[in-house]
Amino acid sequence: MKKIHDSKVLNYQIDFEYLKIEIKVMSEQENQMKIFFEDFFAFHFEDQLPDSILLDIVEEEIDSFALENKELLDKGKDYYWPMDYDYVEEMINYIKESGYHYYKIQASYGLNGWILSKRVFIEE
Repeated sequence: MKKIHDSKVLNYQIDFEYLKIEIKVMSEQENQMKIFFEDFFAFHFEDQLPDSILLDIVEEEIDSFALENKELLDKGKDYYWPMDYDYVEEMINYIKESGYHYYKIQASYGLNGWILSKRVFIEE
């Protein structure tokens, strides 16, 4: 997503009713854009700071999701986060069969994390 490289995060909004996440950013050329994640399953953000700068949003393999987030998943499992499951393989199979993608948000400063959603697109 070259369009968002070095964009400043202006705000983000999470709509639990319609399962949408919208991140509003401003490019180095001062053009505002919105990044939409539709039909999300789960997300996790860290280091939410004013003037966060996005480096990239990359799609990773679903299988790496469980490995990269083992500690977080172990912590949330007893609270049915991100879902009720007995074995990690159950959750991974559900994510794959439901058509979710694993998007990692990388920052050069501030906000980073990941989103499991079915679609992502940019509106300029």
